[in-house]
Amino acid sequence: MPCLTQCCSGLALLALILSGCAQAPIAPRPPDHPFANGQQEAAAEAIMLAEPGADEVVIVINHNAAFGNHAGIFAGPRLSDPAGSYAYFRRAEPGWQPRLQDYVRFQSSDGMHIRAYRFRLPAADFSAVLARLPVADEAKPLFCATAVQNSVAGIGPFAAIPQAGWTTPARLAERLDQLITSTAAAGACELPDGRPCFAAVEAVLQTRLDPATAHSSQ
Repeated sequence: MPCLTQCCSGLALLALILSGCAQAPIAPRPPDHPFANGQQEAAAEAIMLAEPGADEVVIVINHNAAFGNHAGIFAGPRLSDPAGSYAYFRRAEPGWQPRLQDYVRFQSSDGMHIRAYRFRLPAADFSAVLARLPVADEAKPLFCATAVQNSVAGIGPFAAIPQAGWTTPARLAERLDQLITSTAAAGACELPDGRPCFAAVEAVLQTRLDPATAHSSQ
């Protein structure tokens, strides 16, 4: 019995890991969507992210599951959504164009644990990332984070990030967190409402340590 229990636990863990990127988050509004009656997207006004600059790379991590749900990347206005379904469900909307705010809102049907990692790159580095995106576009299911990581690995501020055979959105987020916190000039991390990721975490921790802080700020 212990062996059976451990084997079943191992299979459950494998299924949880493989759930990341197996099916990208999908907006619930289209009537043909299998989860049309499920969780709704956040209100448009809840997403307050500036659109990527012409020289800016933005990596979006949907981290609403233990190993992460999905990863995508913008290079300026150019979106690569590896193994994702954002374009499939949005393109029917009149005048639709990929936008960071809308992309993050689309991911929010899973929840609001989403981060946007922003990096401004010199022209040569930006062009190198842009040149890799067609490969990322062709990623297979389960390989969204791998495709995003390999789009930036070894380039400019991502020099310390290696090419990956396979990785998860959560692991990619860890690498980006380490990059940003160890090198202040490397980039920035923002939550869907535009707040800095780490400032928000520090505020929560401070409130837990000193509840009076929360009352004094109101």
